[in-house]
Amino acid sequence: MFPWHSFPAYALAALGVLVASVGLRFLLTRLEQHLDRAGVEQAAFLQTLSERYVNVSIFASAALSLFLELSIIRWQAEVFPFLAFYKNLSLLACFAGLGLGYAMGRRSRIPLFVTVPLFCWQFALMTGMRYGMTGEQFRSLTVLPFPEQLNMGLAAVPHFYYGLQTYFVLSVLFILTALAFVPIGQVCGSLMERREKLTAYGLNLLGSLTGVLLTFLVSGFWLPPTVWFLIGFSVVLLFHARRQLLWGAASVALALVVLEWPVQPAWQSIHSPYQLLEVGHREDNGLMVVRAAGHYYQRVHDFTRLNQGDTQAQQTRNYYDLPYRASPQPENVAVVGAGTGNDVAAALRAGARHVDAIEIDPAILMLGRVGHPEHPYSDPRVRTITNDARSYLRTTNQHYDLIVYGLLDSHTLLSQASSVRLDSFVYTVQGLREARARLRPHGVVSVAFAVLNDQLGRKLYLMLEQAFDGRPPQCIEAKYDKGVVFLESEDKGALISPEPLANLGFRDKTTLYANPALRADVSTDDWPFLYMPERVYPISYLVMVALIFILSLVLITNFLGERPSLGHFPFFLLGAGFMLVETKGITELGLTFGNSWQVIGVVIAGIMVMAFLANCVVQWLNIERPLLPYLFLLTTLAAGWWIAHAGGLPSTWAGRAGTAIVLTSPMFFSGIVFSTLLRSRGEISGIMGMNLFGAMCGGLLEYNSMYFGFQFLYLMAAGLYLLAFLWEVAGFKSETLTLRTTAAGEPS
Repeated sequence: MFPWHSFPAYALAALGVLVASVGLRFLLTRLEQHLDRAGVEQAAFLQTLSERYVNVSIFASAALSLFLELSIIRWQAEVFPFLAFYKNLSLLACFAGLGLGYAMGRRSRIPLFVTVPLFCWQFALMTGMRYGMTGEQFRSLTVLPFPEQLNMGLAAVPHFYYGLQTYFVLSVLFILTALAFVPIGQVCGSLMERREKLTAYGLNLLGSLTGVLLTFLVSGFWLPPTVWFLIGFSVVLLFHARRQLLWGAASVALALVVLEWPVQPAWQSIHSPYQLLEVGHREDNGLMVVRAAGHYYQRVHDFTRLNQGDTQAQQTRNYYDLPYRASPQPENVAVVGAGTGNDVAAALRAGARHVDAIEIDPAILMLGRVGHPEHPYSDPRVRTITNDARSYLRTTNQHYDLIVYGLLDSHTLLSQASSVRLDSFVYTVQGLREARARLRPHGVVSVAFAVLNDQLGRKLYLMLEQAFDGRPPQCIEAKYDKGVVFLESEDKGALISPEPLANLGFRDKTTLYANPALRADVSTDDWPFLYMPERVYPISYLVMVALIFILSLVLITNFLGERPSLGHFPFFLLGAGFMLVETKGITELGLTFGNSWQVIGVVIAGIMVMAFLANCVVQWLNIERPLLPYLFLLTTLAAGWWIAHAGGLPSTWAGRAGTAIVLTSPMFFSGIVFSTLLRSRGEISGIMGMNLFGAMCGGLLEYNSMYFGFQFLYLMAAGLYLLAFLWEVAGFKSETLTLRTTAAGEPS
C-alpha cells in the first residue's frame, strides 16, 4: 500500500523542482534573446581582456573553480547529511560541470550570469527540505530501499517508495551542481586558450593549489558558509561582463540572504574544520545536546546531583562507569573520542590519577570545556590531545591501565576525494593492535559502539579477537544509545562476572557474537569499512553509479554536440588513473601521518605541487615523448602495490618519509606524462574537459574498493595507465609508419 502519509516529503522536493523548472523555462523562453546576448557579451569580454591580465585571470579562475567546488561539497554534506554515505557524489557533479565547461570553452556564449542564481536555487531547495520538513518527513529522505542500509548506520525502511525520493533528490542535486559549474569551466577553458598550453596548465595548477589552501584557511578559522561563498561569488563577479555586474551583485546578495536565513534559531551552529556542529539544550534539564554533521552526537550528563529515583539517569551512569568495573581505580587512562567529556568525567569519578582525552575536533573540545556541568577538562589530572586517535596511539610513548573508546562514530568523510569516514582507520584490526601495544601488563581496552545489528557486533568481536591473538572479548549490552561495550585484556578472560552485570541491568552478549553462524569480515587498513559486515557490492551504490552515468550522458548529449577527438582519449585514461592514485595517496598518507584536517590539507596541496613540478620538468628538460615517464609511472605503481601488499613500511620517520615518496611518485610521473602529451595535442580546453571526465570515471571506479580494498586501486590505475601507454605506443608506430611511407613515395 502506498504510504500516503509521507506524501508531503515527495511534494516538497518534487513540486519545488517542478515549479522552479516550469518558471525557469517560462523565463528562458521570454528572455531568450536577452540571455543569448548576455552570453555573447560575456564571451567577448573574456576574449577582449587585456593581455597583461590573462595570466592572473587563468590563475584566479582555477582558484575559483576549486575553492567553490570544495565549498559546495562541504555545504551539501552539512545540509543533507545523507551525502556522507554517498561519498563522492558531490565531487563527481562538480567534475561533470567543470569538464563540460572546459570542453565548451571555445564557444561564443558563456552564461556566467546563471552560476550564482543556480547556487541560490540550490541553497533554497536544500535548506527548505532540511529545515522546512518535519523530522519524520526529512528522515524519509535519508533511507534506502535496500537491506545493506543497516550496515551503513541508517534507519530501517518502512516502505520501498521512501528510497525513490532519496534518489530523486540526489539526481536534482547532481544536475543543479553540475549546471552551476559549467560556466565556470567555460571561463577557465576560454582563458587558457589564450596562452601556450604548458604555461596555461601551470597557471591552472597554481590557482588550484591556492583554492585548496584558501579552503583550509577558512576551515581553520571556523568560518561559516556565508563567508566561503562570499569569497567565491566575489571572484565570480570579477569575471562578469560590465553590463551584467548589477544582475550579478543582486544574485550574490540574494544567495547570501538565503544562506544566512535563521532556519533554526534555537540551535547554535559551529563550523569546525571537520563538520557542522549544532548545539542546543534539553527541555527537561537544560543540559547541552550536540548534533554533528546533521546527526545526533552526544548528550551532556551531570551525575554530581543524581536523583536516586531517576532509573534512566542511573542506567546511563552505569554505562559510563562500566569500564572501571573491569579496571578498578586505574592510574593512567586514555579516552579515545573524548567528545564533550562524559567519558572523561567517568574516569575522574573512578579515581584515575591521569587522563589523556583524545579528540580530533577542536570545536567539540571547546564545547566540552564551556558546557559540561562537571567541568572534566578543567581538572588538572586531564590532558587534552587534539589529534587523530590512531596517529596518537601509534606515536605516543605513554602506556595505560585502561583505554576507553567512547561512542566514536563520525559521519564525516576523510576528504572529498576519499570514500572512508574520518574514524574508519581507528576501527581496524591494525588500529586495535596499536592500542593494545599501549597497554600496561594488566591493562584493559574498552570499545563502546552503537551496534545496529548482530552482524556488526560479530564483526567487532572478531576484530578484537584477532587484535588480541585469539582471546575473545567480553561483550556487554549497555542499553544506552544502542551501545555495546567490548572488553579485552592481556591476561584475563571474562572481566566482569555475570552477577554484577545482571544487578546493573546489563546483558552479556558474548555467546551471541561468538556464534560462527553470524558471517562477518573484519575491517583492515586495506578494507576499513566498519559499517559493512561483509564484503559485498552494495546495491545502493551500484544504483547511484548508474544514475550518475545516465545523468552525465544527459548533460553531455544536451550541451556538447561535438564528437570527442580520439586523440584526447589518453587524457581520459590519465584522469581516471590519477583519481584512483590520488584517492589511494590521500587515504594512506592520512593513515601514515594522521587524519587531522591539517595533514589532509598538506597532502592535497602536496599533490598539486607534484603536478606543478612535473609540468615545470617537462618545460625545463623539453621532454617530447612520454614513453620513458610511462615506464617510471608503471614501475612506481608496482612498487607501491608491492609495499602495501607486504604490510607497508615501518612507522619510523624514515619509514614515513619512504611512504610519502612511494605514494607521491606516481602522481609526479603521471604529471610528466600529462604535460608531455598536452604539448603535442589539440586545444587545451577540450583536453582539460576530457581529463575531468576521466576523473569522474575514476571516482566511479573507486567504489570498487568497497569490495576489493584500497590496494586494488593500484591495479586499476596501473591498468588504465598501461592502456594509455599502449595507445601512445600504437600512435607512435602509426606515425613512424606514415613518415616512412611518405618518405618512400617521395621522388629521389
